[in-house]
Amino acid sequence: MKNYIAIFHRSNSQLKNGGYRTEFTIEAQTIASARKKAREIESGCVYGSLSLIEVKPAEQE
Repeated sequence: MKNYIAIFHRSNSQLKNGGYRTEFTIEAQTIASARKKAREIESGCVYGSLSLIEVKPAEQE
């Protein structure tokens, strides 16, 4: 399994700039499956709005 970083924009109308960026670490075999998991996170957002910006491989240390 590889680690991927999914970057989202969370909208919040109460904030001055309208929202903020947040990152989730996703474990997946391929980048396609990481994108699929990111879309599931996006659609499972309970409050506000969560929009996927990009999915990229995590930096290996």
